[in-house]
Amino acid sequence: MAYEVIARKWRPQTFADVVGQDHVVKTLQNAIESERLAHAYLFVGPRGIGKTSIVRIFAKSLNCSQGPTLTPCGTCDVCKEIAAGTSLDVLEIDGASNNGVDQVRELRDTVKFAPNRSQYKIFIIDEVHMLSTPAFNALLKTLEEPPAHVKFFFATTEPQKILPTVISRCQRFDLRRIPAPQIVERLALIADSEDVKVEDKALLAIARGAEGGLRDAESALDQLISFCGNEIAEEDVLSVFGLVSLAALETLAEAVLKGDIPSVILQIASLDDAGKDFQRLVVELMEHFRNILVCQHVDAKNAVADLTESQSEVLRRHSEMTDSARALRIIDVLSDVDDRMRFALSKRTLMETALIRAARAATVVSLEEILARVQALRSGAAGQDGAEAKKKELSPEAAVVPPQEPVTEAAPVVTEPPVEKASADDFPADLVLLRRQWPQLIEQLARKAVLARGVLADAKPVAVEQDQVVVGFDREFPEEMARFEHGRDRRALEMTLGNALGRKVKAAFLLIEGGFDADEVVAEEAAPIEEEAGPARNSDAPKSTREWAKETAVRKALDAFEGSIVEVRE
Repeated sequence: MAYEVIARKWRPQTFADVVGQDHVVKTLQNAIESERLAHAYLFVGPRGIGKTSIVRIFAKSLNCSQGPTLTPCGTCDVCKEIAAGTSLDVLEIDGASNNGVDQVRELRDTVKFAPNRSQYKIFIIDEVHMLSTPAFNALLKTLEEPPAHVKFFFATTEPQKILPTVISRCQRFDLRRIPAPQIVERLALIADSEDVKVEDKALLAIARGAEGGLRDAESALDQLISFCGNEIAEEDVLSVFGLVSLAALETLAEAVLKGDIPSVILQIASLDDAGKDFQRLVVELMEHFRNILVCQHVDAKNAVADLTESQSEVLRRHSEMTDSARALRIIDVLSDVDDRMRFALSKRTLMETALIRAARAATVVSLEEILARVQALRSGAAGQDGAEAKKKELSPEAAVVPPQEPVTEAAPVVTEPPVEKASADDFPADLVLLRRQWPQLIEQLARKAVLARGVLADAKPVAVEQDQVVVGFDREFPEEMARFEHGRDRRALEMTLGNALGRKVKAAFLLIEGGFDADEVVAEEAAPIEEEAGPARNSDAPKSTREWAKETAVRKALDAFEGSIVEVRE
């Protein structure tokens, strides 16, 4: 007897043999029992999950000599002919090769004839989405009102390509991918019947590679038996199909979460040397990080199917190493590389760069975290100020009213609030601020005066007195200082300095002997400014950079992120 492959030998022959499609099987059984049989059925789902097998079992249940029945005997001539594909009353048509109007017209002519020896004449069209639009249109009338003895069964993997007018004339059944535990159980049964010893991890690896398709899993097992003989280990499955072990997958994912780029590169090199399928690896990494994202919101056992206890523990540990925002960024990176992988000439290079980006995405500080930390600093500063104020209110010293000096009659009456004057102690802070931001100020000024960048490269603020800023130039370059003594460049410089200090200022210039080696330069050496200084800042004006820098929350934020205030906007 000729050898028969496992996928055909173990094809389901009764409804009880169907794996993972209980919702479809139960509906069809109820339809047979209640004699509520539709004239057209559409079975939708990915490859290898039992669409055609269920159709054949349904056909045997309707045409069995003992039927219609839930359990076709499988021994009568009709059942044998349907199983062998030789029945004159059950016609299987390949939609890919019979997709024209002429073939549909022949089918429509055949519909008129009564069945030969069965109760129903059944037409099975596999991959029905391959029919052309004219062929669908030619079938519509017959499909809607067929003779009582005719049943149509359609199977497809791409229902979106079928005309809505065809779908509306059928009862639609969506078949699911088969869960990995059920595939493992079925493969174990086949292996025992075939006298083959297969490790549990090997069965799980086969089920992972099948992606929910039992036929693919059975074909893989058949291939492994030819390669390994009667004993199959996990390493055999991984080497034959280029899969990555769960342990290696989890180790690589952990390296990404830690941002350990050297480890990521070494692991990718090892997987490439072992001939692993990077396209498949990307998909499994996406699935792993998706499970991590789910486990951060719900329990792993309840949300992720097909998990062992060790896998659940790894997911819980990995979910504690990151947050949802980082996990989403990693999934976005992997999704992008999945689209590009099939067109890449060097899959290893693309994989390495993608995982390096994912590792950086797993460790970089997000905008949400920065805002949260700033808010925490602000809340902490507010709480501290409130506690100090409350402490002062409760202290005994606060209850003592200091004696007030008597006011003489000659004292003038103040009718307006006094103008706030800058303290002399504040100007060194202004000078430090200007020197720290001097490169940024030069760049801002260069947008208004193009040549200012090169001229001010040898200059530096040397003093700040009230509303006057002294800018020092090296004595070797007096022509550079002369450029700013008059005209548009000077006004642009004064505006830039004023924006940095939060008040209107005037610029003065000074030639310095020996450059800027000295720490301090006396401001009195500057030429006097005859122009009138700008008005003093009132209490309603926006805070200057110096005043913002004194705020407790802002100072803590600057210390935490090692930053500086470049510009103030209100």
